[in-house]
Amino acid sequence: MSCAVVLDETSSYSDAPSYSEALSYVEAPVALASPEERLHELVHDLRQPLSSIEAIAYYLEMTLPAGQFEARQYMSQLQRLVADTNTILERSVGITRTGHARAASAG
Repeated sequence: MSCAVVLDETSSYSDAPSYSEALSYVEAPVALASPEERLHELVHDLRQPLSSIEAIAYYLEMTLPAGQFEARQYMSQLQRLVADTNTILERSVGITRTGHARAASAG
């Protein structure tokens, strides 16, 4: 797995929207969406922070001093966990697509 890391030195954690801002952003479109659309939205929304976590772990792994074997192992493990989580998310979306297709063809 290759990963390109692009770090924006001007952005910071404080630039992120507040919880109430994020909640108001999510509530409006989700309230009108079907359960399948909400699941797709949730998967999409979870992939952004997972991608950031993976990129940070990759960057840290690449910048660690040569003797930091244990820390490198933790960073690699973190990257694998993110990849596993992405697989779970993709499967959950795939299950709803398959289930939705079966229901449509049965009706």
